[in-house]
Amino acid sequence: MKLHRENGRRGGFTLIELIVVMGLLALLLGMGIGMLGSLNPGKRAALGLVQNLVRSARNNAIARSAPASVRLDPATGSITAAGMEVLGTWQFETLGLEGSSGDHGTSRGGTLLDQGYLGKALSFLGAGAGAHAEIPLQENPVFDLREGFMLECALLVEHSRGGRVLDLGTAAGLECRSDGSLRAWFRPEITSTSGVVSAGGLVAADSAPGAWRPGTWMRVEVSYNRRILRLSLDGIELARATADSPVLKLQGPLVIGDPRTPFPGSIDALSISAVVDSATARLPSTVIFAANVPREISFSADGALDRELYNAPVTIGLEYEDGTKARVIVNVYGTVE
Repeated sequence: MKLHRENGRRGGFTLIELIVVMGLLALLLGMGIGMLGSLNPGKRAALGLVQNLVRSARNNAIARSAPASVRLDPATGSITAAGMEVLGTWQFETLGLEGSSGDHGTSRGGTLLDQGYLGKALSFLGAGAGAHAEIPLQENPVFDLREGFMLECALLVEHSRGGRVLDLGTAAGLECRSDGSLRAWFRPEITSTSGVVSAGGLVAADSAPGAWRPGTWMRVEVSYNRRILRLSLDGIELARATADSPVLKLQGPLVIGDPRTPFPGSIDALSISAVVDSATARLPSTVIFAANVPREISFSADGALDRELYNAPVTIGLEYEDGTKARVIVNVYGTVE
């Protein structure tokens, strides 16, 4: 069978068909430009920046099992993620007191206890007068506790009279008392109206008597986040004190034990951490924080919003120069939308 083209029929578009097609193309092109305009890369970048820094602070809290925070400054448009960072650890496997940060010390009368909390431990049990250890942390500028800190150590107290465990450059310390109580303290930095910086009175958290028992290893944690000084034993909070001042700059070395009355026990697995800024960024010039934006968002050690401060999600509002708005929502469990 042969196919025949009908007479008078020619291929191509008529003028009317071309006009219709061009109109449809113009309509689709206009819709596309509108959609691309709504996907302003500057807006998306600002939103992503805030989300990423909030997530960074939360991840820091989870990774280090320590509080973290996000600070927002509407005046400068800056946002900062801050969290605990380990500055140094000491395992006391030798009397050279080698630290992970390269900060080594000197033992004056201490000995090594073979059966430590983890491996060996530094012991002053039965030591003579003046026995203690010193590590010159004040010479290392990284040991800046101003914005908060965490001290962790394992203790074995062999005598009920207790004694001073450590003094961190007169800025912070830990004591075991004869009634079985524990005391954690720090010294705040006070700035006068004329700008003169001086040491304030001790801020202390004291446990109830009988918190510790002689002859048993215990894990002690002291933390301060510019809001609460906490003292915990084996993961259980024993005492707290409220404060909002920065911590005094280290005035001397870390002294373990007491030169006047040697500590009647052993210490192991010492760790010192401080709050540091892990990341800081500024919003683009075309974006500002909303007027009611929170100045700080605090996360607990498990990555959730601090339960003592929040019982509902927290919102970070953003405003763009074209009048549009966006928001970042931090849920009570710390997840970010």
